[in-house]
Amino acid sequence: MKKSLLFFLFFITHYVYAQTTVEGTVVDAADNRALENASIVLLDADSIMRYFTRADEKGHFALNKVEKGQYLLLTTYPKFEIYSQEITLADKNIRLDSIKIHSRSNLLEEVVINQKIPIKLKGDTIEYDAGSFETEKNAKLEDLLRRLPGLTVSASGEITAQGKTVSKVLIDGEEFFGYDPKIAIRNVRADAVDKVQVYERKSEEAELTGVDDGVRLQTVNVVLKEEARKGIFGNANASMGTHDLFDANLFTAKFNRAERIGVTGNWNNMSNSGDAGRVRMNNQIIGNPSYKSAGVNYENNFLQRKLHLTSSYNFNNQGQQNESENFSKRVLGDLQTQETSQQSRSESDNKNHVIRSQMRFRPDSLSNLNIQLNGSKGQRESSNTASSSTTRNENIKANEFEQNNSSRTTNENLDLRMDYRRRLNKRGTSLNLHVNTHFGDSESVNLIDEITHLYDSTGTFERTKIIDQTRLTENKNNRIGGSVNFREPITQQLYLTVGYLFNVNNSSGLINAYDNGQDGQNVLDTLYSKNQEDISRNNGADINLNFNSEKVNINLSNRITYRYQGLTDSYRNIDLSREFWQNNFNANVSYRISNSKNLNFGYQNSTNVPSFSQLQPLQPPTNELYRQLGNPDLKREVNNNLNINFSKFSLLKASSLNINASTSFTNNAIVNKSIVDEAGRTTATFVNIGDHVNWNGRVNVNYGKPIWNGLVQFGPFSTVYFDNNYEYINGELNRSNTTNANIGVNANKQTSKNVDFNINLSIGLNNEENSIQTQFNNTAFRSSTNADLKYTLPYKFSLTQVIFYSYTGKTKVFPEPIQQFYMNLELARKLLKNESLLLSIKAFDVFNSFNNTNRSMGNSSFSQTQQDMLTQYFMVGLKWDFNKNLGKKND
Repeated sequence: MKKSLLFFLFFITHYVYAQTTVEGTVVDAADNRALENASIVLLDADSIMRYFTRADEKGHFALNKVEKGQYLLLTTYPKFEIYSQEITLADKNIRLDSIKIHSRSNLLEEVVINQKIPIKLKGDTIEYDAGSFETEKNAKLEDLLRRLPGLTVSASGEITAQGKTVSKVLIDGEEFFGYDPKIAIRNVRADAVDKVQVYERKSEEAELTGVDDGVRLQTVNVVLKEEARKGIFGNANASMGTHDLFDANLFTAKFNRAERIGVTGNWNNMSNSGDAGRVRMNNQIIGNPSYKSAGVNYENNFLQRKLHLTSSYNFNNQGQQNESENFSKRVLGDLQTQETSQQSRSESDNKNHVIRSQMRFRPDSLSNLNIQLNGSKGQRESSNTASSSTTRNENIKANEFEQNNSSRTTNENLDLRMDYRRRLNKRGTSLNLHVNTHFGDSESVNLIDEITHLYDSTGTFERTKIIDQTRLTENKNNRIGGSVNFREPITQQLYLTVGYLFNVNNSSGLINAYDNGQDGQNVLDTLYSKNQEDISRNNGADINLNFNSEKVNINLSNRITYRYQGLTDSYRNIDLSREFWQNNFNANVSYRISNSKNLNFGYQNSTNVPSFSQLQPLQPPTNELYRQLGNPDLKREVNNNLNINFSKFSLLKASSLNINASTSFTNNAIVNKSIVDEAGRTTATFVNIGDHVNWNGRVNVNYGKPIWNGLVQFGPFSTVYFDNNYEYINGELNRSNTTNANIGVNANKQTSKNVDFNINLSIGLNNEENSIQTQFNNTAFRSSTNADLKYTLPYKFSLTQVIFYSYTGKTKVFPEPIQQFYMNLELARKLLKNESLLLSIKAFDVFNSFNNTNRSMGNSSFSQTQQDMLTQYFMVGLKWDFNKNLGKKND
């Protein structure tokens, strides 16, 4: 008993002495007047409030029995600035000097409030305070996103957040130029942004119908400052260079609260995207490209904000002329390989008109109507000339092939979608009605001129096959579908949704292949022709359970569907029908561990039925060397996917940690089974793999934090991917294992002082193993460096240096490694008083050192390609950034 008492007294004594006191005084910085009842808060590393008190009539405060550790002290008083200070408590009490805070009425516009929380975790949403991440003057949203921990932006504009590709970029919750999210990130000003939110969004159909389909879209939502929702901004630039190169771009937008108007235009002969002369991009010019585009976006609210309208139009004209050489090696069996060398020249011209519109009408607090109408019309002209030679086991000739083909295609598409939601009672019972329809039509004229020389097993010439045809193709597709769902609250936290859905799809595919006779008589060749009619009908039932609490969010959904597929082809006397039952189950669980830690788990079980092309037993061949057959006895395949995500943020350190892991399993996988004969001709069909499981797994870890007093955003990352895949190679089952491991680091600084930079370094290993011809199994080392450095020079000059280097290790098939290197330079000077005009001189691939060899491997196939490419050139450009009011506070 005495020992227990002594132990208890020791524990109490240790506990008391392990706690300390924090005290101080809060006063007005203007006259040292005590601020009675000022609030004093201590937040821990997870931004959770641990201790709270108020100042007395003398402004004095004391926080007693505070445990040791790191804290953020916040001091607030009505109409005064917020004061923050990091403190570390050890064994001694802390006596703070007088905390002097300023009245907001005395603050000038240029005075910056000290307290800002750079990163917050709100449920499943990561929110960044844009003002906490410094960017240079006239920087764009793209530059700001590069500064945020956990986000990366590639040179071509692709965004990755927490290791996942971002598919949507929203401005104040709305798509801005929805057909191209790069328009928003490259033109919206960084100083107009208040917050950036990153979260996983349900699919559009799930959001409108209320039934979770398990699809998640990584989304970035940009919240503008209140003063930035009204104003005019944009930019215009033009560049000219050697080799008759040119690039011109225009973007202008007008924001007026709810109304937004944007216009964009691009014209260049350098690439297929706007602003092709960006020095930070990978600017190798492939072939002889041409690109023109114009677009307009409009959105506004009407009828006292009950009606929201968004619409956009885009036209683009993309052309390309290119020449390339390719060598590929294909493993056919334990003692067989096939090697193909090919030279080709291609030319294409594409024109597309796209209209997108959306109307959201909310007549009252109980009803919501959403209507979407999208349409497109396009035309494509192309020609391709190629010659190839194929050998077996490197020295036995199999075939020679030549082609000179051309085509002209027109297509039209129209999609209409309507969703109506109605709240039926005060408990929250709601009705969701959904209708969608699609009309598609494409027609093409294909001129085929092909010559194939075939050789026997000894390499002796056997025969020649000539195809000289005019193929007229017409494809039509009509679809109508709908659903009805009822949502009923069981409790305040638990909701049940049940529904019914249907879908009917009719399509037709007509190919009339006419042999071009010497006497002018065109004869239908039924081998290369088809007259196919397809019909599919789906009827299904949905059930969805959603549970929400302060800590946990659980969503469970299941869809059972009966599907009928019918296929006829009058040219081949085919009449085929199949019936399938499908079941899709989805589970998503989100657990908020604390204000700064979040855990998400997802599981999806789905079935995929074979497509019409996979079931069609006899299909027209594409040429003499390839014949695709279907399999009417195919069964459905079953997919299981697991994913887990952990996010952690530290308020005191402004750091972030994200761990993503996912794996998927496919049972009864539908794969292509091909047989290659002695002449190199491939006959392929589809089969199910019933005795083995195809699966893959991926783990991504990324960490970010500011260093050097917040000047640099520093972020190491690592990714491991493994794929176990079964497929048939020349009729023999092959097991292919692919392992990729990659580690790296990125760092970013943008202060417009001395040197700014954006650096990405990575190294990795790639391992390829096959059960057939194991002598080609290989492990290759690879690395890459991508860095751009901007030096701030006197007299408003700046120098930007872009360095790219990559190394791809040698393989058993290609014994030489590939090294690629280039350096771009840009000397620029800011003009005008507000520095809105930029004059630049650019040099691309200064040393003319870039190696344009590309190599790929997979499924026992190895290929290497070289294309006609221009890497070294020089340009002179002028860019004007204009901004009226946007992001600027009123006087």
